[in-house]
Amino acid sequence: MKNRLTSNLLFGLAAASFFAVSAFAQEAAPAAEAPAAAPVAEAPAAAPAETQAAPAQEAPVVAPAQETPAEQPVAAAPAEEEKSAESAPAENTNPGEVADAAGNAFDMLKASMSEGTSEAKMEVKYNGEVEFDIYTGNVLEDEDLNHSYASTFDLNFEVKFNEKWSAFVGLEADGETTDPFAIYNGAYIQYQPAEFFAVKLGDLTFSEGAFVAYYDYDDPADNAAGMKEHDIRGFEIDLAGFILGFGFGRGGNDWADEDGAKVYDVHAAYEFDYAGQHLRPYVDYKSFQTTQHNELHAGVEAGLSLGGFGFRAVYGFHADYLMDDGDVVEGQDWTSTAHAFLVEPTFEVGMFDIKTTAFYALIDRGDAAEDASDLDNGEIPEYFFLYAEPAFKFAEFIKVGIPVEYHTHTLDDDDDTAATFDVGARVYITPVENLEITAFGMVDVAVQDNEDDDALRFGLETVYSF
Repeated sequence: MKNRLTSNLLFGLAAASFFAVSAFAQEAAPAAEAPAAAPVAEAPAAAPAETQAAPAQEAPVVAPAQETPAEQPVAAAPAEEEKSAESAPAENTNPGEVADAAGNAFDMLKASMSEGTSEAKMEVKYNGEVEFDIYTGNVLEDEDLNHSYASTFDLNFEVKFNEKWSAFVGLEADGETTDPFAIYNGAYIQYQPAEFFAVKLGDLTFSEGAFVAYYDYDDPADNAAGMKEHDIRGFEIDLAGFILGFGFGRGGNDWADEDGAKVYDVHAAYEFDYAGQHLRPYVDYKSFQTTQHNELHAGVEAGLSLGGFGFRAVYGFHADYLMDDGDVVEGQDWTSTAHAFLVEPTFEVGMFDIKTTAFYALIDRGDAAEDASDLDNGEIPEYFFLYAEPAFKFAEFIKVGIPVEYHTHTLDDDDDTAATFDVGARVYITPVENLEITAFGMVDVAVQDNEDDDALRFGLETVYSF
């Protein structure tokens, strides 16, 4: 019984020395009188460790292990102690020493987790974007020269506490005016112990399959072939390309009744990038917790980059009121679905580049009332449009593009009263990095049954980032 106690205590002492070398060295000196601990106590490394409380990572600097043969017993101490455990006297090992060493090791572990969290070691970074635009109305038809505005201001802060912990907060002002209100745009904290793994907690945003090439639908907060932005307050796990998020809806992604807010949202995606190839399948489920009112988004985004050629494609499935069979309104089926297809080939060589987009959506609204379905929220801007813009650089900071577009301007493929053929010019001026000024003029030629709705419009957009 005494030998077994001795073995357990010595094994604990060896384990404590493995996790806290300096702590064990401090405790080893008083144990020098014990015969079983004599080889450790006589090691040259013990003396410096006794006089200074060095951190565990500095312990190897204290004693020249390669030059002193006496260090050999120290390195082999755990193995030798296991061999001699049965013969060592129990009364020569103090259980308090083991407890103290283990406690010191735990303190150092806690210190390493909080290392660098003091204010002096924090890093604060910020970035932002500003856009102010002005547009004319139809100068051909309007009696007066009308105009409209759009303004955007984004300001984001990132706080890095240490190598693993960071935080984010954003502010945004956005609206079709010259003085939009600035609002809190979300915050989250992130723990990232490895490059391939991260956990986020707070205000998160998910979007899929955005329009990238076409300039007028490129804000995923408003439009997307896959899924426009869903804002939640919850958590996100990123693991080697796999993304999983869950939380409660916030902002425009929420809905409430007299009992309170209802929406919850689950999002999953996998990001695959290899040698210029890109693949991202995704799925998102959103519940309103009311009769059959739920949304499902699923699809895949794929891309290929080869030299100056780029190709991007998106398939998006949109559904609302899933599995409804007269539950919402008796005798009606409110299930509404859409299959959206987007392709964006691009090409660039020398001073010439061209961007193109083709989009088509097969839409079935079912019996849902007007504006009651997710399909009516503007996510899909129109059921069909085409866009191509060849552009030439006349200098390093000036590029002129000739956009040619066809738009249906409706989700109803039986509506022939809104289609237009648009052509014009866009001048891109980039006098310095992170600053772009775009001036344009467009002629909208009405086709089909709206031949009297031709329009001429102009605009100037200024964007800079920092």
